[in-house]
Amino acid sequence: MIIELREFTRVEGNGKAEIVVEDGEVKNVRLKIVEGPRFFELLTLGRHYYDVPDLEARICAICYLSHSVASVMAIERAFGVDVPEEIQLLRELGLIGELLESHALHLYLLVAPDIFGYPDAIRMATKHGELVREGLAIKAFGNRLREIIGGREIHGINVKPGGFGRYPTVEELELFERESGALLKLARRAVRLFASLEPYGEKAEHFVATDGYLWGDKLVSNEEGTFHYTERIEERSLVYSFAKQSHYNGEPFLVGALARLLLKADSLTPMAKRLFEEHREKLATGYVSYNNLAQAIELVYSLERANEIAKTLLDKGLEGENIPIAVREGEGIGYVEAPRGVLIHHYRIDGSGNVFYSNIITPTALNHAMMELSLLREAKRGYGELDECSLIQRLEETVRAFDPCISCSVHIVKL
Repeated sequence: MIIELREFTRVEGNGKAEIVVEDGEVKNVRLKIVEGPRFFELLTLGRHYYDVPDLEARICAICYLSHSVASVMAIERAFGVDVPEEIQLLRELGLIGELLESHALHLYLLVAPDIFGYPDAIRMATKHGELVREGLAIKAFGNRLREIIGGREIHGINVKPGGFGRYPTVEELELFERESGALLKLARRAVRLFASLEPYGEKAEHFVATDGYLWGDKLVSNEEGTFHYTERIEERSLVYSFAKQSHYNGEPFLVGALARLLLKADSLTPMAKRLFEEHREKLATGYVSYNNLAQAIELVYSLERANEIAKTLLDKGLEGENIPIAVREGEGIGYVEAPRGVLIHHYRIDGSGNVFYSNIITPTALNHAMMELSLLREAKRGYGELDECSLIQRLEETVRAFDPCISCSVHIVKL
């Protein structure tokens, strides 16, 4: 017997799952990523490096800036280019905007209806309109950050190897400083709301993140120091999914907001760190449902950090100069924390500046095995105790806790 979750609701992209039941017991779960393959690795082959980040920005509308930044970082590392602090801070500001936009969308519009018992945010707004307006205000601010740093709200082309096509003005930085401070009160209320969620899904044992808060030179885990993904993470093709599945040292693992907080709490801003400490015991259990609470704490972190960055850049003044690129043969890996977790872009570039090897690993592909494990746990716990409609509802809530970006996860599969 197979229980089928036909199409996940309130997630980005198209996916479904099959729950395999034999002799009255749940035996297996298959998480199916059913969107058609999108051959972004293949499309970059033979392309000049300068065009590649603009192409990679088309992978996703929600987290395009993460792809752009990971791409330029990989290119700069291949050429041995170090950019100054000003450029690093502006890229971080863009990633913060993306995180705010994505987390607000996920928490207020996709997860909150589960808390209040509504099928969607539109009907929830009839009774909880103020909450929806607060979420949209945070989301709009994140979009403004993305639009100015990335060039536009969707598929921007402003992030370039060595710098930017356009730098923000003083007036725009002053706006960032004012608005980020004003929205903090709303984000703190969100933490109280999402702390009310009960634990569900599997308890993650292995967590992986970049060695800096929003990007890094390597990866880290809760079990060892820094490492490159090629040393610990294995990608596998699945016959039932267009997305590959990853394992860390042969085991399922978790990336995303919960992993970031548990591995890098020392890097949090003051208010976010206090909130983390308040909820540390709950978060440390590793239940994937607490990824929602972790995202709410990251809203506070992101607004505080955006305020800090804007003040720093205003105090120092913007030079707005790009770093020249000297083309050479090389190899580089860009590690970025997209809103949903670790994002990896890996290129090899020839002496003419053309890409001849490309590999992209997205957070949803990294989380795929943990998503299956969480669905299996909830299916075993609920089968026979809940009616089928209630069981499917709980399984969908489990999937939503990962905040999957299914479109991002679908790439080339070698058979």
